[in-house]
Amino acid sequence: MSPNSPSTDLPFTDTSQIFHLYLTKSNTNWNLTLADKTPLYYVRTLVFTFGRPEITLHAGDTRNGDVVAVSNFLKLSSKSKLGLGDPDNVGEMVWEDLTKESRDHSRYRFEMTVPSGSGFERKGFLWKRTSSVGVDGSKPSVLSARNFKFVDEQTEEVLGAYTNNGLKSIKKQGKFQLNTSYGKDFETMFLLSGLTILERTIRREAARHSGGGGA
Repeated sequence: MSPNSPSTDLPFTDTSQIFHLYLTKSNTNWNLTLADKTPLYYVRTLVFTFGRPEITLHAGDTRNGDVVAVSNFLKLSSKSKLGLGDPDNVGEMVWEDLTKESRDHSRYRFEMTVPSGSGFERKGFLWKRTSSVGVDGSKPSVLSARNFKFVDEQTEEVLGAYTNNGLKSIKKQGKFQLNTSYGKDFETMFLLSGLTILERTIRREAARHSGGGGA
């Protein structure tokens, strides 16, 4: 869509969920809350991991909460491993691949098992950079690389989005909207994949500004 195209907000329905993303005092980690500001996840990010995940979701608003999910950035690769569960319980982890589907980092894909009318099925989902689909009335900036829509790969239906907050607030980073859910694991994977793309984008921008590169 061209920069002059009108912004099309993601419709808010009876099943829509809004999640707000805030920087913590460290300015490196995040707090993710529900629409009413109830804490959902403390999002811990690590650059120097020493074998630990780059992203860890802790239940609640501190790193003392139970580990719910993790994201590992594969070295020298644009692929990430998304894990549902606590890595300390190896046998209970469910892993999926998040892959970059375009050279310009504008399209990412993962798939997972979700409930269906016949039991369960594998479905693919895409995150696509957008300047037209905004969360709950937000207007995505055409100058930002941090706005994405979340799409059903097969039907091309827009299921959700992430909209960057831009310069409106230093603390508030943006917000997610999810209109269709296949359960708690799907909701977590939606957020984890979106946060992974966002963190990778932030690191890539920082590396570019410092004269380096980034996957």
